[in-house]
Amino acid sequence: ATSLFEWIDASLGRVDFLANVAGEGILADPLEVTASQIRSVMENLVVGRYALCQQAGRRMLARGTGSIVNISSLAGVTALGRGHIAYSMAMGAVAQMTRELSTEWAGRGVRVNAVNPGYVQTGMQEREIAWEADLRRISPEQVVQGYVADTPLGRLERPEDVAAVVAFLCGPDAGFITGEAIEVNGGAWIF
Repeated sequence: ATSLFEWIDASLGRVDFLANVAGEGILADPLEVTASQIRSVMENLVVGRYALCQQAGRRMLARGTGSIVNISSLAGVTALGRGHIAYSMAMGAVAQMTRELSTEWAGRGVRVNAVNPGYVQTGMQEREIAWEADLRRISPEQVVQGYVADTPLGRLERPEDVAAVVAFLCGPDAGFITGEAIEVNGGAWIF
């Protein structure tokens, strides 16, 4: 994280916002998930994001302005079951990290928020659909049908759905928003 931000300092001069996203997960029966697997997911999804928040935060706090948006997940606010234990634990930690950093830095001009996507059409999701189908002994098509059925807006989410909210949170129209987690998941968190 340090070398990335040193490059940004040298090339761009400053950091105005951070859209903080990383993806890793495993889908497995909670009785089969190992401590090593939990540590790996937490290292990538929580510790790695914290390092980026810390480096961006230092620079933003020095200028007295900036916005950090942590991409969390529906899994951080509701239990998904179906083998998501490690990912859900990590996303819950990202949600709490967001609240803590927003409390620490709000009075110093830096806003920290989160976005909680649901079932987003990405390469990572395609892999997880296959894992979940195997774990539940159903077809990948049935997994997707279940995701759509769990989403009141009736479709899978697109990356652009998330990006639009991140752009809003990083922009001036969100200048009085901090410590929030915005549900961008087609209503899936309701269930």
